[in-house]
Amino acid sequence: MSEATAFNTEQDLFFKRLRQETAESHQRLEDNPLSKAILTLSASVHDYQTYLAALFGVTIACEDQVFPAISHIITDLSERYKSRLIIDDLLATGLTEADIDALPVYRFEFSSLAEALGIMYVLEGSTLGGKILYRHIHEVLGLTPENGASYFWGYGTQTGNLWKSFISSLTQFVDEHEERDEVIGSAKKTFTIIDNWLSHRAQTTRPGRS
Repeated sequence: MSEATAFNTEQDLFFKRLRQETAESHQRLEDNPLSKAILTLSASVHDYQTYLAALFGVTIACEDQVFPAISHIITDLSERYKSRLIIDDLLATGLTEADIDALPVYRFEFSSLAEALGIMYVLEGSTLGGKILYRHIHEVLGLTPENGASYFWGYGTQTGNLWKSFISSLTQFVDEHEERDEVIGSAKKTFTIIDNWLSHRAQTTRPGRS
């Protein structure tokens, strides 16, 4: 086995382990009432706004707090800012600038690059799931990337390539620094944080007007 092949195998094994060990917490997030509400045939614009508004709080938190810490590892971060897309979608579906300014923002706590990358893994992974959500929102609410559904459209045709690029940088980092457990632990914690955040947001006054 060549050195390159061994390296790729190690990367594959880590990514497989990462997915396996975060599967349970990932599933709980997908089962969150806010997550499920927008996947029903009766999903309303109000449901959609509530979900997006909650995601805004963790998305902009990641960009403001996590991105600066990992910019030397994930070197294409300039292409990965998505909070502006949420703002555009909320405005397109009826919220005001004042409504959006009033939305709460989460504060991530991390003490290492490995933990920061674990957070980023969860936020970037949501872009893949966004493709499924986009199709449903488009069918049920008639929204398009140009009018109200730009966030779930994500990176568009570049989604797959940007995901592969991120995973390549992530797995290279853990191979060099041997911090696999730290990345996995942080990713699991982040799924739980977002699940709890969505649940909390569901219990507070929803944005927009019924």
